[in-house]
Amino acid sequence: MSDNLTSIKDISSYFQPNSTVIVGFSGGPDSVCLLNLVTKLVPSLNLTIIAAHLDHGWRKESALDAAWCKNMCQELGVTFIGTTTTELNYTPKYNGSKEELGRRLRRYFFEKLAQEYNASSILLAHHADDQIETFFIRLLRGSSISGISGMRIRDRLYLRPLLNWNKSDIYTYLKQEKLSYLQDHTNLELNFLRNRIRLNLLPTLSTIDARWKKTIPSCIKQLQDTDNFLQKYCNNLISEISNQNDSTQINIIKFLALDEIIQHRILLLLLINQKIQFTPTTALFAEIIRFLKSNQSNRHTINSKNSILKRNGYFIFSSSSFSSIF
Repeated sequence: MSDNLTSIKDISSYFQPNSTVIVGFSGGPDSVCLLNLVTKLVPSLNLTIIAAHLDHGWRKESALDAAWCKNMCQELGVTFIGTTTTELNYTPKYNGSKEELGRRLRRYFFEKLAQEYNASSILLAHHADDQIETFFIRLLRGSSISGISGMRIRDRLYLRPLLNWNKSDIYTYLKQEKLSYLQDHTNLELNFLRNRIRLNLLPTLSTIDARWKKTIPSCIKQLQDTDNFLQKYCNNLISEISNQNDSTQINIIKFLALDEIIQHRILLLLLINQKIQFTPTTALFAEIIRFLKSNQSNRHTINSKNSILKRNGYFIFSSSSFSSIF
């Protein structure tokens, strides 16, 4: 195993004793490894584990996979909750990416369960190889620093205990524990960008300069450090430019005096903190800033449920039900 392989003892520090956790469980090697590891923490931490499996119905064998996952959970003594996308009664906006559609459906399912069972965390089995693939996906899409800095071990409700593990570490663990797992043939299909990066780009990089396996994770770490600094800096700025009686109201003149990069970062934080559905694009932020500079209107629509309002020199993001109060 690699030197950075996290021990079970180290993983235990991520969890609250006597809590309920949701584990995203597909039956693949990564999620089998994660679920098995977490079950070992039950005696010492008194965890309640719920394995959540979403059958997208995109493969003819998906129902058999769901049955296999249920059987494994029974063997481990873990509660299994499975459903299909048709049973979710949720249709996210499709942006042309099947991978992104699947992610949104899973997150909706996981978060619904977390709320229902008052779970402290939703566990995902992302690992270090996934992190590198995500870096290139977001780089190709022109993401911001926050985007290309990648996934975090703890991201609000989500927890990724295996993020410092390599894929080889996972296979080593599965072999040691004599664990079986499912193989998803779609991982070999080149119509998915992530697969093209894994199967085409990364092997090519190795022929150019094998140092990428160390230098890119180092680069991601530096980007995360920079992103963390900017987040703390902008959180402090929000306190300085907000209404003393209501931190959600932002002084327009003080906001517009800031550098454009900082303006975008503050808008991002405000939208996230107020749980507003949006797609973070430069165009969206530019649109909001144009509205703040204009004297033509006091309301600008963000989405079907939320707007940005101006009044008495301040702006605020709000729902339609709140707009009459401001």
